[in-house]
Amino acid sequence: MILSHVPLWVWLLLAYLVWQGSRALSDHTVPLRRVALVPIVFILWGLSGLISRSEGSMAPSLTWMVAAASMIPAGYRIGPRHMTIDRARALVHRTATPWPLVRNVSLFAAQFAIGMTIAMRPEERFALGLLRAALSGALAGYFLGWALAFRRQYAAAGRMTA
Repeated sequence: MILSHVPLWVWLLLAYLVWQGSRALSDHTVPLRRVALVPIVFILWGLSGLISRSEGSMAPSLTWMVAAASMIPAGYRIGPRHMTIDRARALVHRTATPWPLVRNVSLFAAQFAIGMTIAMRPEERFALGLLRAALSGALAGYFLGWALAFRRQYAAAGRMTA
């Protein structure tokens, strides 16, 4: 069975992303440091797509950079909405939304599908590698924009309480 060759870390990442997304289905309060964890995971995952498998061509790196740059504004605009930041206690209250679960699972599924297709169709490695680079760059760019928007929101929370 082809799924038996998938590394354990992939399944652990999926479980973590589903768990994080499922928590967003109800109002909850989390420590400030935990809010950064999902963006960090996706930014690192996105960066891994930049450094892996360039196959001697600049095309994947350029594709990655264009996708990343194009998604920073989307991440910044969509960013962390429906959050209240309590800087004094270093807590973030998040109102219920299905968006993180849908986003996390969709992005994971897209990355997983590309990886599986590359494994099953090695003759398409270059074209699929460009697609992987575009998705990886888009992930990194979106979550970098998200992190910048969160930073802006965090700074604004400090001005409101001062």
